[in-house]
Amino acid sequence: MNIINRYKLKYAALMKDTEVPLMQSRIKILTYGLIIMLSLTLIILFTSLTKPNITTIIRLFILAVTMGYALYLLLEKGKWQVSGHIFLLSLCIFIWTNLLFYATGINLVTLQLSLIIISSSFYTLGKNWGILYSSANVIPIALHMISTRLQNGTVSLTAMQIGNTSFLLAFIVNFGILIMMHYEFFKSFYQSHYKERELNAQLQQALKEAQEATRLRSDFLSSMSHELRTPLHAVIGMINVLSIENPRKDQEENLAILRFSAENLLALINDTLDFSKMNEDKVVLNKADFNLSILLQNIHSSFKSKAEQKGLDLRLKMDFGGKQVYINGDQTRLTQILNNLVSNAVKFTDTGGRVELSVTTTAQIGQKIVLLFAVKDSGIGIPVNKQEIIFEPFLQANNNITKRYGGTGLGLAIVKRLINLHDSELRLISEENIGSVFSFELSYELAKPEIAEEKSPAISTTVRDISNLNILIAEDNIINIMLLKKILDQWDCNYSLSKNGQEALDMVKTGAFDVVLMDIHMPVMDGFEASRHIRELPDPNISKIKIIALTASSDVDIQESFNFTYLDDYLLKPFSPLLLKEKLEAVVSHRSGK
Repeated sequence: MNIINRYKLKYAALMKDTEVPLMQSRIKILTYGLIIMLSLTLIILFTSLTKPNITTIIRLFILAVTMGYALYLLLEKGKWQVSGHIFLLSLCIFIWTNLLFYATGINLVTLQLSLIIISSSFYTLGKNWGILYSSANVIPIALHMISTRLQNGTVSLTAMQIGNTSFLLAFIVNFGILIMMHYEFFKSFYQSHYKERELNAQLQQALKEAQEATRLRSDFLSSMSHELRTPLHAVIGMINVLSIENPRKDQEENLAILRFSAENLLALINDTLDFSKMNEDKVVLNKADFNLSILLQNIHSSFKSKAEQKGLDLRLKMDFGGKQVYINGDQTRLTQILNNLVSNAVKFTDTGGRVELSVTTTAQIGQKIVLLFAVKDSGIGIPVNKQEIIFEPFLQANNNITKRYGGTGLGLAIVKRLINLHDSELRLISEENIGSVFSFELSYELAKPEIAEEKSPAISTTVRDISNLNILIAEDNIINIMLLKKILDQWDCNYSLSKNGQEALDMVKTGAFDVVLMDIHMPVMDGFEASRHIRELPDPNISKIKIIALTASSDVDIQESFNFTYLDDYLLKPFSPLLLKEKLEAVVSHRSGK
């Protein structure tokens, strides 16, 4: 009994180690098959001793020993696959010797054993071994049947076999083994299917939770972006106001330091928010016609001062032959890509180095043009083993770079994703202490110059007087109100204040205003809702009033909103006072053109 209990525990441990239902079923089929066949063989062996037949006894003894050894390997050593091979080989050998020693070596029990080998080989050892063992016993049986001409056309139970207890027992037990194997296998198949459905349900639940977590993270970042931009708008706005109030030399230096720090913080907020939106596939390309030549010159000009401060030679190369090139694409995203690459090149190139932004036409077919953009520098370079890491978010080549040059490690991750959004890829060639070249190809449709100039948000050369505009400020933040008042006072503008959307709507109904500077997040009624109600007013002269949103939300959030259609324009806080002035001058221009 101790031995039986011991092997029960061994068997339970083996099944516990194998949690996959199909594997458990294989072990069960093999274990039950060995126990039943070993028991059957021993019974027939003892029965045969009453009418001794040396050949039969030797064959049964060898079969019993091999079955017992296979069972020992399975339960004691846990080698169920080796045990399976021994089990199948012993049955194959028994069939082969049957065919060898007896003229009528094929009977129903032989065919049953063949079916057991076929089924158990596939169920326990898999497809390849199943084919091998099946062939090993089917082919000899088929050849024997052909050579004996199908044993006179019959394979049957004779009266002698029916009268033989051992034969009848083997016949019945073999049927039991076949039923057991199929039962265990299909039970495991059902359990696997049930577990798969459970796992799919868990996966769907996990996916929903992940999507909800992503949504909450996005909402959190959007909210944090708004909350951070609002005080930052006041800081940068006051810096701009102070800068135009004739500050002393020492005050100018202090303001420059403040502006630099505030703009760095703003860039960090923008990068984090952009990366979050890209992860959610919320960033889409907004195509419009624009002047590529001017865009490149503006980028070069914006970094020229910083490059000169570091003693760098910043160059711009275009192979357009002095011509202006107009294309249709997303001007904002292209600017973002090039700004990031040029900014990195300037940042990681030490005094006396060179940075070059080049654009080359690689192909032009009809109205389609393929441009190769490249930013080359003679900076610190990137080791080969770090060239994959730098494109991962929040990672840089090493910690020393972060300490020495700063940055969050988001710039190149954003650039790579924006370029992928254009169905292209960012390529890098770099050598440590020699420099780097970042390049990519983009395909654009050529645009007509006159259309591009019309759509381009170029700064108007005509300065218009905006002092006669009647402006309604819809804003609930007292600091933002103070800042807007200071800005508008510089231009002698007429303005009134409302502290929520409902109050703004009531004041607009009077028809006394030319433009509304509308904050989006306000109590009582938000800016979107107020804008919608204004557009629904029956008086067309009032309902078509110019509404410019001043918001700390991201541009992606604004453009995703259905209510965006109720706005004429928007400015993201913090914004430049000059940009606001351009928007107001455009209102004057539009009013004069009527």
